[in-house]
Amino acid sequence: MGSYGAVEDSILDIRQDKTDPSLATSIRDELYSSLKGDEHDDKFLPEMLLWDEEGHQLFEQVNARPEYYVHNDEIALLRKHSEEIVKQLEPGAMIIELGSGDLTKVQILLSAFESAGQPVSYYAFDLGLPNLLRTLSLLPSYTYVTAKGVHGTFDDGLRWLSTLNSAPPKKGTTDNAAAIPSPQKLLLSLGATLGNVFRSECAGFVSRFAAVLRKTDMMLLSLDGTKDAAAVSNAYNDTESIDKAFNAHAIDHANSILGAEVFRGKEWDTVGRWNKELGRHEWGYVFLGSRARARDRDAKVDGEDWWEWEGMRVEKGERVLGILSWIYGVEECEELWRKSGVKCLKRFGVVDEGREGKGKVRAEHYIYLLATTDQPFGSWIKRVWKALYTPWRLNWRLSTD
Repeated sequence: MGSYGAVEDSILDIRQDKTDPSLATSIRDELYSSLKGDEHDDKFLPEMLLWDEEGHQLFEQVNARPEYYVHNDEIALLRKHSEEIVKQLEPGAMIIELGSGDLTKVQILLSAFESAGQPVSYYAFDLGLPNLLRTLSLLPSYTYVTAKGVHGTFDDGLRWLSTLNSAPPKKGTTDNAAAIPSPQKLLLSLGATLGNVFRSECAGFVSRFAAVLRKTDMMLLSLDGTKDAAAVSNAYNDTESIDKAFNAHAIDHANSILGAEVFRGKEWDTVGRWNKELGRHEWGYVFLGSRARARDRDAKVDGEDWWEWEGMRVEKGERVLGILSWIYGVEECEELWRKSGVKCLKRFGVVDEGREGKGKVRAEHYIYLLATTDQPFGSWIKRVWKALYTPWRLNWRLSTD
């Protein structure tokens, strides 16, 4: 992994379970539960399988493609609106980025703080320690920006964020003398992190983080609003198969985690498609059969028509889902914010008009500046309790850019 000197000292390890095998055990358990579901449940490969060091580097190639408007549009939006965003925050504020990725985009925002001479503390939050060390070491030297890494899961992050707030005054009093001052916070989620959360669980995801923020804190969240099938397909499933190579990496990483060639790569096809009915792009893994490498794939022999391991079974031709990218139009976002208990202060958007063959394509992408809604003290306590102790099931990634 190399030596990163002062960068290593700047990493905050907030993991509740710091044992080395914990991530592998978590992935193994999630893999088992997601592939052992009954016939009515979708089967999944855990998205965490994508986000080792090699996966990060493959995704940087995805970001570099001009068709991937999610990355390119956010860069354009931040260049245009970063000064306005800086003005929303107090000197000495904290920026916590969930799934910090390669830091390309956030550097635009940090440079705006530097140009304004406004002090800010930036915390890159990521599950992968090698990626944190590598990307933080590449940041330029700042005078007004302090950058640190935070190593942990989303659940670890919720607990950590809850400790950063000063205690609210006792009910019926206004005595804040004993309260520890808490800097204003901006919770940042760019790329596709939020869009990878199940639609039915997205409001719960946002509300859990909003619950541990104070009324002066804000969130800057990104969501893809593109409904054009051609634009989505070009962005998430390129003709050069860069996206396919990235998603196929989950198969190799799963074998590494499990310590055996449980999934033979040539027996599985990695397939991406736009699901108009559900409003999402889906990557999945189709089992081709145990003799997929043979010329005649239709020849039937015992054991060819299914994959089985430790009680998990996938039939030939069955599709196991991988990363999901949900699309949210403006009205859908408004409903999401309402259910999440947050209010939209500003919406920054870009609409790209282009051409694909003989037809037009239209890509829309938005970044939302949000604040928590006013809550009575009793309600605030209930929201924090629910955020920290309610179990959740997510198909998520911690690292995306």
